[in-house]
Amino acid sequence: MGNTYTDSKGYPAYKNTGIRVHNTTKVGKKRKAGQVTHHKDLDKTNFRHSNLTNMSRSKHSKLHAKKKSSWF
Repeated sequence: MGNTYTDSKGYPAYKNTGIRVHNTTKVGKKRKAGQVTHHKDLDKTNFRHSNLTNMSRSKHSKLHAKKKSSWF
């Protein structure tokens, strides 16, 4: 993926637009307003359809907060 770079949050993004790669996948394109695309395995470079799901920003934040608290 020579036309990409890693953005400040660790996501691969296209150099010419700055759009994150996962937002251009089949799953990412189906997002509704207010949704984000979540990487189920938390690997920001894994764009497999089975690893991506769309959810509300609030649900996404709660999910990551729950996972982060389980890391300690």
